[in-house]
Amino acid sequence: MIRNLRLRSILGNFQIEDRTIVYPKFMAQFYNFCMKQGMQAGKIVPSRAFCSDESQGLPIILMSKHFGAFPFDHGLVGGIMAHGRHAPHAHHGKDMVIIQASHVGFDPKSERFGVYRRLQTEDQEFSANCGKIDATLEWYLDEYGFAQENTLLQSVEGEVQITIDKQLFDQNYNEGLFLNLEALIEQDDETGEHVKPIEILSTSRVYPASEELIDFLKEQKCKISTDKANPIGKHLQPILFHFERNEKDFNFMLNNLHEYMPWIVTSGNPMLSAAEINVQLEFDKAYRSIVREESYHGKNLIYIAGLNIDYSPEEDEKFPPSQFVPWAAYIQKTDGSHIILEQDELYDALMACSDVNSDEIDLDDMITD
Repeated sequence: MIRNLRLRSILGNFQIEDRTIVYPKFMAQFYNFCMKQGMQAGKIVPSRAFCSDESQGLPIILMSKHFGAFPFDHGLVGGIMAHGRHAPHAHHGKDMVIIQASHVGFDPKSERFGVYRRLQTEDQEFSANCGKIDATLEWYLDEYGFAQENTLLQSVEGEVQITIDKQLFDQNYNEGLFLNLEALIEQDDETGEHVKPIEILSTSRVYPASEELIDFLKEQKCKISTDKANPIGKHLQPILFHFERNEKDFNFMLNNLHEYMPWIVTSGNPMLSAAEINVQLEFDKAYRSIVREESYHGKNLIYIAGLNIDYSPEEDEKFPPSQFVPWAAYIQKTDGSHIILEQDELYDALMACSDVNSDEIDLDDMITD
């Protein structure tokens, strides 16, 4: 049955509402949190694992201001953690701090995620943010859009019929969007295969819809026209399809996101969903690599992961108010003891810290002769 198919999503526990912290406040609170964990002022080497986008500039400046040192660079494009840089980072100080974050743009006027005004372009136009995530999603969104528009539903004399484009049905290639035909088309009780088409058209085939699909569409409150066949549209949900992709196309970001693409492309904000998933997967991977890294043994270390929300600037606004959404933190003491704080307890721990940092430095004094 469709409703019993296994869902593969990890978004359930990631909360944004009531968990965002403006960056100047977050960085002061995080510094004070580090002090509570026994770190020593002036002996901390911070590191960031951010995307290379210019919208990440303010968090880096604030990290320098509050920790009194320019942060080590742990990041690859898209907010991927470079695990091979652990040892060099460990050798640069007594106490270690790592902040890892994926990022997503946000335009408050249109309330759109995934876009950012580029002030340095000629016309200050909007573009994708994060560009790496956007480029990763493009192929999947195109495949999904084609399937949405070319899978049609119609009720004919009381029978629900589904029309499927031949490109989706007769897939003679090894990548693309693959429909779950057993869930869409009525099956022959004797052979276990889908029944013969009602009609074979020039570019598509028409079949009786399965009872499972009909029940699912009723649950989705889908109105099926009796006048003409209409696209299935938003009702093409993850339980009805999956993606296949050539492994040669995979990179760090695609390795993280491919498995979850059906849920990403069907979400209301694909860029936001992708960034959230990337944060969660990167934390799990980085935590395990940090625990194994001998250079970090015997050191105080705090690794925190979250989501940077880059508010799109106004036309004359150089540094808009970026926000941080904490996800999880790994805290290690010199004796090897360690704990993990999950999102709610991490947020509460940060909010319990002062947003005034008495040790913050004056960057103007540092860069003025």
